[in-house]
Amino acid sequence: MKFAIQDKLTGLSDYKEVFQMAKEVGYDGVELNLFQQPLQERLAAELQAAIDGTGIPLTAICGGYRHWIGHFDETKRLEAVADVQLSLKLAAQLGAQGIIAPAAYGMFSKSLPHQVLPRDVQGDHNALVDSLKRIAEHADKLQVTLFIEPLNRYEDHMLHTVSQAASLIREIESRHLKVLGDFFHMNIEEADISRTIESEFSNLGYFHLADSNRQLPGKAHTDFRTPFQTLQRLNYQGYLSMECRIGDEKKELLQETLHFLRSCLQG
Repeated sequence: MKFAIQDKLTGLSDYKEVFQMAKEVGYDGVELNLFQQPLQERLAAELQAAIDGTGIPLTAICGGYRHWIGHFDETKRLEAVADVQLSLKLAAQLGAQGIIAPAAYGMFSKSLPHQVLPRDVQGDHNALVDSLKRIAEHADKLQVTLFIEPLNRYEDHMLHTVSQAASLIREIESRHLKVLGDFFHMNIEEADISRTIESEFSNLGYFHLADSNRQLPGKAHTDFRTPFQTLQRLNYQGYLSMECRIGDEKKELLQETLHFLRSCLQG
């Protein structure tokens, strides 16, 4: 098990400094947060320089596309797919494991009142399957992964649970589609995080960490110890990356949190 941080948690804009801070604090990797924009060649070159200069890997890219792969608008959905395909190519060149994408974020919620769903359930399913098949074809050729992230019921209406995302993966049958388990969303949607990890372990490829209040792990009531020990028992070799809010003393808080995370691995 390896721990990573998203670049935004450092509060730094220079990628060499971001990767250097991660190295100094003791993290195993850096995840890039690239919201609503594709990864471009110039940025990829900056990231490569940071990787080469520190020896710290880029684990994955959270984003790297415009719109959403489950967008209601067909033109925007296909633009999202094309952006993901481009970003996957650059991610592979950088040695990253892949791209992280939910079905959509903030477009619609069935849990909020007085809204009419623009597309029926079968239409949602068809759109997602089409997007994922197009992406999987590229991912398989590049040997890089798309991590599908289920979001909680208030942020999306299509995929809420790990099992829902895993069901799509089984339908498409690509080795380069995996589920991202986000502890914040799982805390809301999963009855038992450890049981979910156990039952869907073969489909889980990456994790996001945040406590129940979206703060750093250890700042609220989520149980990290039991799921971590489940992952350890199952010999999980991948990354757990922090995607959360952070206070002003960033370096100190990142050190404190890494100590907490490692303590959760102790029996």
